[in-house]
Amino acid sequence: MYKQGEIIIVPFPFSDLSSIKQRPVLILSKNIDNEKVEDIITCGITSNVKDSKYSVLIKNEDLIEGEVPKISRVKVDKLFTISQDIVKKKVGRINKETFEKVKSEFVKLI
Repeated sequence: MYKQGEIIIVPFPFSDLSSIKQRPVLILSKNIDNEKVEDIITCGITSNVKDSKYSVLIKNEDLIEGEVPKISRVKVDKLFTISQDIVKKKVGRINKETFEKVKSEFVKLI
């Protein structure tokens, strides 16, 4: 079972569906839900760090486990529901303070 706040790698299709690329996402859904259902709620992560609305910058110092290869942005407005079965691997977990920033941006979005 994957946990809230973890960064995982999942396959994502290109917009024209011509190919698939492995991409990082952050798990938003609660652990209790992740244990009970196959699907998890995630948001995208990008290495394009230019400031954008509804996003949170993350660096390795923001992780309590693992690492990100580059400074990145959690794109809170890019939500995806995915099956836990397609997860390729876990690469890290953000700290509580950073997750609170993500939640704050999500509240602004809705």
